Amino acid sequence: MTSSLRDIIDLAELQEMMNFFYEAVRVPVGILDPDQQWLVQVGWQPICTNFHRRYPLSRQRCLQSDSNIRQHLQGDEHLTYRCPHGLEEVAFPILLNGNQLAIFFMGQFLNQPADHDFFRRQAIHYGYNLDDYLAALAQVPIISQERVEYLMRFFKRFLGLIIKIGEENMRRRLAESATQEAKEQLEVKVEERTRELNQALNEVGDLAVQLSSALSQVEQLAVTDSLTETYNRRKFDEIVLQEHTQVQSGKRPFSVIMFDIDFFKRVNDRFSHSVGDQVLQHLCRVVRGLTRHADLLIRWGGEEFLILLPSTLLDEAVPMAERIRIEVEQEAFPVAGQITISLGVAQFRSEESVDSLLKRVDAALYRAKQKGRNRVVVEADSPQKTIK
Repeated sequence: MTSSLRDIIDLAELQEMMNFFYEAVRVPVGILDPDQQWLVQVGWQPICTNFHRRYPLSRQRCLQSDSNIRQHLQGDEHLTYRCPHGLEEVAFPILLNGNQLAIFFMGQFLNQPADHDFFRRQAIHYGYNLDDYLAALAQVPIISQERVEYLMRFFKRFLGLIIKIGEENMRRRLAESATQEAKEQLEVKVEERTRELNQALNEVGDLAVQLSSALSQVEQLAVTDSLTETYNRRKFDEIVLQEHTQVQSGKRPFSVIMFDIDFFKRVNDRFSHSVGDQVLQHLCRVVRGLTRHADLLIRWGGEEFLILLPSTLLDEAVPMAERIRIEVEQEAFPVAGQITISLGVAQFRSEESVDSLLKRVDAALYRAKQKGRNRVVVEADSPQKTIK
């Protein structure tokens, strides 16, 4: 489905996770893409950054070593080797469905105390400042082979889980028209992967505190639409249950607004799907600026969205819907220009189910489109049914 690590993982978040790892284990790591570009780097030693990879002659040997490693990696096994400049390194391929997305490196360390005669000769050969070079050598960590093998097992499992979760989030974004059964199956998979990630994090013991932040980020992905950064249906299911309980306890009912973009297919056909994605992102920024902190903006599917308004009566929700309609109509969207939206509004009734509420608000949205679009329509039995 994809051959790029960038498509399924937020590299900034991955860099932050690796920063946590480095603080815990103090081992330099990096991830190299198929174009030999470093996507992630953390903890690189001065002996490499200031000497080996800085001076032209020694840098050329580093680049050639990076290329040679790619050719010798087989399957999903890791490869341990000594770099041309005498440091230990380990690498393994990051795979998705048998395709290599990138290479994970752990290196710039020694298995035993340094051979100072070797490094002195090397400094003289390449023209390094000897005192500065030996000072950098003193900073290189010494890691036993047993510890290396332990870290490799952890990194393989952790990155494997992150790749799988990233792939599933991308599939969810592309499969906007999937059935409810497919949605539930996907959620089960995400929960299974999260449990596996929890188990992996528990196994690292001393790393638990550093990894807790990374786990929170992964869990947030499970309830967030990756394109628009709005919530998805899973988050709606979680919050609407709480609101339903509030209604049953005698507190004020909540309302919902459902809306979609008028003639959105024309935007995609005329300007491309990339511009269509930009329109969806811009629209969500506009709507978030008009809603309250407690309101929940959810991408329902495609260009269709839902706003859950906690403790909000219908006569409060309708003016908000109209304000959103007007602001969107007046907004200038880059490339696409002006767009409009149609909106349906409904209030939850204490005697009904959530499914019944969704059917009523969906019917209101349908009538808004039938009446010519770019308007707000209230649930069928409300005294104020259409605005505009």
